[in-house]
Amino acid sequence: MIRPLDNSYAAIYYDGQVAARRTAVVQLSAAELNIEVEGGAAGVWPYCEMRITADGTYGEPVRIEHGASEAVVIESRNFVEALRQHGVTRQTLPLDLRSWPAVLLCCIAIAVIASVFYSWGIGLVSQQVVRLMPPGMEKRLGRATVRILAPEPSRCKDSQRRLQPIVDRLKAAAGRNDFEVIYVNQGIVNAFAAPGGYVVIYRGLLDEARTPEEFAGVLAHEMEHVLLKHSVQALAREFSARALLSLMAIDSSGTPTAAQASVRLANLKYQRSDESDADLAGVALLQRAQISPDGLLTFLRRMQSLSPPAGSMWNYLSTHPSTDERIDALAEETQKTKRAATPLMSADDWLIARDVCSEE
Repeated sequence: MIRPLDNSYAAIYYDGQVAARRTAVVQLSAAELNIEVEGGAAGVWPYCEMRITADGTYGEPVRIEHGASEAVVIESRNFVEALRQHGVTRQTLPLDLRSWPAVLLCCIAIAVIASVFYSWGIGLVSQQVVRLMPPGMEKRLGRATVRILAPEPSRCKDSQRRLQPIVDRLKAAAGRNDFEVIYVNQGIVNAFAAPGGYVVIYRGLLDEARTPEEFAGVLAHEMEHVLLKHSVQALAREFSARALLSLMAIDSSGTPTAAQASVRLANLKYQRSDESDADLAGVALLQRAQISPDGLLTFLRRMQSLSPPAGSMWNYLSTHPSTDERIDALAEETQKTKRAATPLMSADDWLIARDVCSEE
């Protein structure tokens, strides 16, 4: 006989409008979740309308999303099983992988798909990889990527605190609170997005950003690469399933078992269509956050017009090719959808915020 599990679980609630988290209690019934938020009204989420975007497979909390932006996060390991006992079937849940042998089987399946569909092109294979990859595995792959390209000793700590208000506004507008922005104390003029919500910004790019709106524009662009799964697709195009598994082993053990292959991470490039899609989606994200999208346009125009100084570590355009057509499309989009914007910070505050990395 199966022992019935509890019907009530502690949770954290996000409304998708602000980055603040609120404690909540989730009650399971036969057909719906009842959400009681501390200091707020209760909500009812029918099972057929909610999305389970993380099921605790790799030790992460369970995350359930509803509507355009609401989400709850539940730490209890019994919650997914309790859902099943209330009739939420396996078909409703994401891919259920619970052990490294299962992960290995998943990677073997990905390799088989790659061999079968190779004649149809690497792009099709990478789309299959993205479709099959569970959220927990994507997070693990992202952590391994930033461990290689943004090692802990090189990270700036104070920048994160001073620039966090900008990050929080974009996170709230995106309706996703698990973004983590990492700042690296290197003079490279670059930024990149990794799977699972990670965005890495190098000090050189902060030095080149003349306004907080330019920084916010680049950040919104990179966040959209994550949301559109471009980072996972780029890795899948470059690495075999075995190499991806080895990269994830870096996260679990700290041993770089794929060290030789991982240097290719630094040279990953997005397809031109990915860049254009991230531009347009980034403009929409900036406008939802009431941030002027003109900053992204002015930054790209300046990068396009400047010749790389001899001997400099200037590679933003090498990893984010900025064509005249792309800039024209971005200019048209920003003019077409103009909305009211609120300033992020004063010019003096921006100079302080962007320079703290070099002072550490």
